[in-house]
Formats: sequence, structure tokens, C-alpha cells
Amino acid sequence: MDRSYLSNKDVIEASRDFVCIRLATYENVAEAKVLKSIFTGRSGELENTTFVLLAPDGKRRLSRAGRSPRHAFNDVEDMASSMHRVAGRYKQRSAKAKATLPVMETFRLSLNVAACDSLPNVVVIGDKKARAGIEKKLAPLAWHKDLQGQFVFGRAETRKELEAVEGLPKKAAVAVIQPDRFGLKGKVLAHVSANASVKDLEKALREGLAKHQAYSKETRRHRSQGRRAGAKWETKIPVTDPGRSPRRGGR
Repeated sequence: MDRSYLSNKDVIEASRDFVCIRLATYENVAEAKVLKSIFTGRSGELENTTFVLLAPDGKRRLSRAGRSPRHAFNDVEDMASSMHRVAGRYKQRSAKAKATLPVMETFRLSLNVAACDSLPNVVVIGDKKARAGIEKKLAPLAWHKDLQGQFVFGRAETRKELEAVEGLPKKAAVAVIQPDRFGLKGKVLAHVSANASVKDLEKALREGLAKHQAYSKETRRHRSQGRRAGAKWETKIPVTDPGRSPRRGGR
């Protein structure tokens, strides 16, 4: 996916009038089916990235579909102006909808995505009832103007899921984690207990963000480093992208 488009300030501003959905291509059978119905390349199979603008019904296409915004727009200015035009056709039903936490399906996946995006990973730990209370306080912070887009969120019901995380205190209910280069391990940067206030949560997020160290990655070098380190990621479904990495997928 071309980040020069998605990281542009005008595109980001235009995106505030959209529901932006990031799907994990080879990690969910149902999601993969939807993505394949939107775009396939010359191979006829699901590729690693897909981009499209859809109408509120989630079906009608409002832009050309492709691997990235480059397939739909001439440049970033065209993308931003087109998004503003599209948004102008639809009236928002409610401006008072409660914020929900943009969380990945599993902790394992959230850690890996955080590493891919060079962002800190935030995990909420506990059973469903315990997580619900914490996430209610955490969600508005995830959309705070200074914090939105700065973290990848995940959940863990048991501490066994977090065995690859270094420095996790027993009473931690929320932890900000530094992923390793390959998204397979991590270390705790900041944490709070289950009874933390919103103020405590915000402090932990900001502390973790300040301590986080982003990795500079060049694809070919990163793959070479991964092979030498024996790093391998197993996807839920086979990778069918013609240009797939030999370390992924059935990868």
C-alpha cells in the first residue's frame, strides 16, 4: 500500500468523514472473501493489498479498485479532493456516536501489525467483562486528536498469550509494548492496572509513545534479516499474492 497517499495531511483530513477499515488480508476467511470480490490482479487470486472507496451499503464502489490509491487517483491532491466530493454526497446520521476501540482480532496479530507499521502496540488484558470496562475508558483516548493513529490495539484473555512479551507485571491490565523488528516478540514500555483512571491511561499511552523506537525498514534488507533470524509468520489462510515473501504463509 502506498503510504505517500495515506500519510498525506490533506488525505488524512478528508478521511475524517469516512469509516476507514483496515483488513488483515490473509488472517480471516470472511474478510479475504470480501477483499477478493473487490479486486484481484492478473493471477485472479487475492493479493496482499486492496484499496477502494465504497458507498455506505458496503457494496457499491465509488472509486476504481486496485492494490493502492494509485490505481484510483492521479495523485494525493486528486485523492483528497475526490474524497471530499464523495463525502459531500452522504449526510452523517449522528455526530454523537460513542467511540469504540479500533482493536485487531487477536493480540498476536496486533503485535505483528504494530511492527509492520512501526507503531507501539497496546494490549488490553483480561476476560471479556474486565476488558469491556477498560476499553470504555480507553476508546476516547484512541481517538484523541494527539493520539489517534499512533497505536495498534489488541486484546489478550490470558497471560499465556503474552509469553513473548518481556517485562509484563502480574497486575497489568493495559500494556504499551515495543514490538521487535519482526512482530513476534515485544517488551513493555508502560502499563496500568485494571482500576486505572482515564488520566492514568492517557499518561501510560503518552509514556509508551515517547519511549517507542521506530524501525527503519527496507523490504529486501528486512527479508534478508528475517531469514537469518529464522523469523516466520504463519497466516490463517494461504498467501496467494504472486510476489509473496518466502517467509510468509503457509508463508
